[in-house]
Amino acid sequence: MVKYQYGVEYTSMTKLELLYQELLKREVVRYKEIEDIASDIVEKQPVSFRYLYNEYINKLRKTGKLLHPQRGIYVAVPPTKINENKFQPDKYLISSKIQKPYYLGYHTALEIHGCAYSNYNEVYIVVPPNKKFRGFEFKNIRYRPVFNSHSRIGLKQINHKNQKIIVSSASRTFLDCIERPEYAGGWEECLKSLESLAGVQANELKQLLDKIGKDMLFRKTGLILDILHENPYYQGLLSSLKPFLTKKMGKSPMYLKEGAKSELDKNWRVYVPIGFKEIIRGV
Repeated sequence: MVKYQYGVEYTSMTKLELLYQELLKREVVRYKEIEDIASDIVEKQPVSFRYLYNEYINKLRKTGKLLHPQRGIYVAVPPTKINENKFQPDKYLISSKIQKPYYLGYHTALEIHGCAYSNYNEVYIVVPPNKKFRGFEFKNIRYRPVFNSHSRIGLKQINHKNQKIIVSSASRTFLDCIERPEYAGGWEECLKSLESLAGVQANELKQLLDKIGKDMLFRKTGLILDILHENPYYQGLLSSLKPFLTKKMGKSPMYLKEGAKSELDKNWRVYVPIGFKEIIRGV
């Protein structure tokens, strides 16, 4: 009989099978997590990388029980899914293991908040500029870094499949998407998604805008809240924030989209592409 800290007793499993069972509970792990789990199963101490890899990790990989999407990250494959081409690992769990600090943002956050207008085969992992990593593709999903200097504010930790992942709050998601709509599918997809985003809070928007301090973002916030002001999720936000936004805005007009034929929105001093508001009102 084998007994260890996870409180489970096994009588007929090999150490390799024990490790596989524990990895299945987590689904996606980093190498260090495998090492921690193995330390309670493997009697050989200390467990060297070469020993752990040759005797356990590599054997699990060869039998199709463990996939290796990126350096240091492993995916445990359920017994019924081994060697099944259609098996799709959880993209949010994989994303949460790539880099720290991080958060899942933009269209990925819209998906997690349950309001994304369409499904995407890209995941956006937001990291500080000094934590760059190369994007990669695994199982037809692209994992893309987005670099943001304000990557540690407006975040929340949630439980996902018994693991902790970090995602932008509803308010931060709103600001991220209108600041860089290209990561939310473009303006039309962005607005169709934001229309169903619950939980955007005036106080949090104000705090985040104050910390980020970007003139164009003050204007965009006013413009988009103006368009969405009748939406139940956004009622009251504009009236609450308008004095703050108008005070923070610069005097000279700015362009929402450079090079596009535009007309001036005098309230927010933004040149808006002709037809922009009509397209959004048709959401």
